[in-house]
Amino acid sequence: MSQLELARASKLSRPLVSALETGRHVPSVKAALAVAEVLGTTVEEVFGTDALNRFVPALGDKPPAAVAVTAVRVGGALTYHPLAESGQSWGRADGFFRDGRVTLFDDCDPAGVALAGCDPALGLVSLLLPHQGPLRLVSIPAPSGASLRALDEGRIHGALVHGRPGHLKEGARPVRRFNVARWSVGLACLPGTQIDLEQLARGGLSATRRDPESEIFQALERAMGALGGTAGIRGPAVATHLDAARRVSYGAVEVALTMEAAARAFNLEFVELEEHVSQLRIDEEWAGLPGIQAVLDVLSSGSFHARLKAVGGYDLSETGQVS
Repeated sequence: MSQLELARASKLSRPLVSALETGRHVPSVKAALAVAEVLGTTVEEVFGTDALNRFVPALGDKPPAAVAVTAVRVGGALTYHPLAESGQSWGRADGFFRDGRVTLFDDCDPAGVALAGCDPALGLVSLLLPHQGPLRLVSIPAPSGASLRALDEGRIHGALVHGRPGHLKEGARPVRRFNVARWSVGLACLPGTQIDLEQLARGGLSATRRDPESEIFQALERAMGALGGTAGIRGPAVATHLDAARRVSYGAVEVALTMEAAARAFNLEFVELEEHVSQLRIDEEWAGLPGIQAVLDVLSSGSFHARLKAVGGYDLSETGQVS
């Protein structure tokens, strides 16, 4: 059968049949059954025994414990990532990770795009898009370095990176670049708290710690270089800007290493260390996906800009421009 004949008989699109035939996409259960039925054989015979169960962790490491996960098809595999606060995330969960394996729910459709980055605005984009289908965005919180590694290794469709203007990290894959925003990184505290970098260096103030490879940690290293660096900082490790600010808001630590918008979201005082630019990098192979265009449309939309302006801390004057 030709691709067109198979597409018509199985009621699938010709591009999808082509992608399945060349191994560029893992079939959904529904698509796999449709193709196998038309060909008069089994799913295993057509696609192989592992075709529907080729899962890869988005950031490279499997979860240490059982957890709800979200999943999206990226090329020839299904990328998954743990959902934060799993007990409250069942509405968005696509499956469950347990005993080293991922099991998807029967009604799961792992369509959409996966983007990683540490800017909470990425999560806002996902809320403004459909929660099912090819326009769905799976937003994965991760530092710029980890996001670029996941992109280079083909585990996500794109990465949102940030850093000082002219000093953004580079990856290995051909990408398309789109400006997102300018925003400041720095230190946040409750109103009335005095932030003294020398005292922070000595461990006199408790503070959130960040991934040493993250751009925000590097900014603090540069600011405290003359004071002996960050080795003396004491406090819990956190993964996101919002989590860092949240820890300060309820008194778990005195100082948060975070971005201005996160500090504003929790009504904290903010001391700027550096201004950073953020940039969305899309793998050239996936630039034509409908979900990618949907993300770019949201980034340039009035509703998205209005929401970020309400929070504050974002310069959106160059959003959507191609770099």
